[in-house]
Amino acid sequence: MYISDFSFKPHSDMNADNQDIVLEHGKKIKKHQYKEAVSFLEDNDYQDGFRASLFNYIEDKMKKYQIYILNKFVAKPDEFYSYTEPTDEQMKGKKFWIQPYD
Repeated sequence: MYISDFSFKPHSDMNADNQDIVLEHGKKIKKHQYKEAVSFLEDNDYQDGFRASLFNYIEDKMKKYQIYILNKFVAKPDEFYSYTEPTDEQMKGKKFWIQPYD
């Protein structure tokens, strides 16, 4: 893992031209029609705003930051933090694998 893995490109929010699309999308979300809401955005080629995929991406990056910080600044020399079982190479010189609670 490298520092460059932690890049983030912000997305812009809606503008007045897309108000009808956003309002219709909001109605579908309120009716718990999540798949239809996503399809509606894709059918209308709507690329702005925030979607669940963005928040999932941010959550994934936060987990990567957590592991990086734990291994770089918290772990003792014989400890390795990881959400998944580490490889033999990752465990070289380590005695303990610590899996953070997810």
